Amino acid sequence: MSVSSLLSSLLYLASITLSPAQADDGSGADAYADGPTCAPDSDALDDHALLRAWSLDVRGVVPSPEEYAAFADGASGADNAGDGGPDVAALDAWLQTDEFAWRVVRYHRSLLWPNVTDIRLLSNRQRLLMGDDGIYYRYLVAPNYRGGPVSCGDFEAQYDADGELILQETEEGYRQEGWVWVTPYWDRANPIRVCAYEAQEAVVSPWGTACDTYDGRYDMYCGCGPELAWCDTFDLGHNGDNPEPPVAMGIAGDIEHRIHRVIDEDLSYLEILTGRTMFVNGPYAHFLRYQTQVPAHVRFNEIPIDPDLLPDLAFEDEDTWVPVELGEEQSGVLTSTAYLMKFQTRRGRANRFYSAFLCQPFQPPDQGLQDLNDPDASLDLTQRSGCSYCHAILEPAGSHWGRWVEYGAGWLDPDHFGAFEEDCEWCAITGESCSPECLNYYVTDPLTSEEDPWLGSMRSYEFVEERHLENIAEGPKLLVNNAVADGRLPACVAKNAATWLLGREVDDNDAAWLDGLTREFIASDYRYPVLVRSILTSDAYRSAR
Repeated sequence: MSVSSLLSSLLYLASITLSPAQADDGSGADAYADGPTCAPDSDALDDHALLRAWSLDVRGVVPSPEEYAAFADGASGADNAGDGGPDVAALDAWLQTDEFAWRVVRYHRSLLWPNVTDIRLLSNRQRLLMGDDGIYYRYLVAPNYRGGPVSCGDFEAQYDADGELILQETEEGYRQEGWVWVTPYWDRANPIRVCAYEAQEAVVSPWGTACDTYDGRYDMYCGCGPELAWCDTFDLGHNGDNPEPPVAMGIAGDIEHRIHRVIDEDLSYLEILTGRTMFVNGPYAHFLRYQTQVPAHVRFNEIPIDPDLLPDLAFEDEDTWVPVELGEEQSGVLTSTAYLMKFQTRRGRANRFYSAFLCQPFQPPDQGLQDLNDPDASLDLTQRSGCSYCHAILEPAGSHWGRWVEYGAGWLDPDHFGAFEEDCEWCAITGESCSPECLNYYVTDPLTSEEDPWLGSMRSYEFVEERHLENIAEGPKLLVNNAVADGRLPACVAKNAATWLLGREVDDNDAAWLDGLTREFIASDYRYPVLVRSILTSDAYRSAR
């Protein structure tokens, strides 16, 4: 048994008292003949129990024997130490620890859901398989140059005088090159054998294809790049259980380190939602530098940072986190890669923000949705019968993410992507082939004539009222600032923190107390440790725990 556990047991035993029937009557009878009984429950924690509750909530551990002793003796030096009041000096010290910062991070996981290991970042065409012979190759791309989904031959690659691979034809009619040794980016200490086609390092093929893009998968002169930078392997998926876990964990870790920084440096809580500092580790930096142009079903055009500005980290540097400053368009975790990937539509992003940070989940009325059988339902959900109840608010809110691509994490820079593009309108009207940009981001294939006024317009502008165009231009930061100005955001943050620390839902009986917490939070310039301290030193906390 640990010292802390032993002390906790001793404290418990010290709280045991005798019932009146067991009191010593002078007869010499065993006072514990009928067994010990516990003291009556108290309406509030005593000081020692309060210290334990504080330590568990703030640090995740019970106090040490020395901390209990210092508390009992008033050794902390606090004005109220030893006078029957709680030793707030200990609490103040704990609120400045790294343990507290990570406790706050852990709680915010329940608000932001940053786990993205279920999202496939790269196409299977960019995934290397290892054959039974221990040689790596791309199964789905192989037919482009071998004539079928087969590996190369089990012999060292050879080249002719022009530098072209020498191929051998098999009995089945496949064309096979040999293998070469490659030092892969994910394990530079252990070279592997890779089929020579996959090991090609060209950035641009002789045919003019950019090999580090989607199109490179169909060019026989495009491989996986230097150190296989544009591909990955199931070895990185922990035996295939989760796609790309090192990168996915890096993307999620960005959110966690943003929150940790705010608490650790005692910054305004609003920095979490409006700041421009992101964090990258080795796997995340590698992904941003080399793999965002060859995704599976998520888009990363344009990534939020120039790859040349990323720190020089090796893929193996999973535990090294470096801050990087982003552009003015950023809005904290709300435009982080993890948030944009987890909530892949504008509506989904707005819905999570309203639920987590405004305490206003979108729910149907108690009587349910009405008039859902309109035979001529509008595509504009703010006007559709039965839908407008929520979407009259949700659609304008979602428009704040109008320049952040859906089903991806790219940002559509106004300098490169106008609100309206004539080329996209032209291809929509004439039936000419539209560019990928037009097809992905602009209205070119209307479902009904109701969309005709927006042909050639960016999809996020469709059905948006003129008064809400500013939402698209200013982004989520405007949504946050408005919610701060009208008091909804600080009130919700206070309510969430109280629910977390009290271990119960707060209700109307707590309204006056919550209002006071919110005012203190605002007056502190939105410093989260101040809010937590106010809760932990309140009568509500002492009674609830």
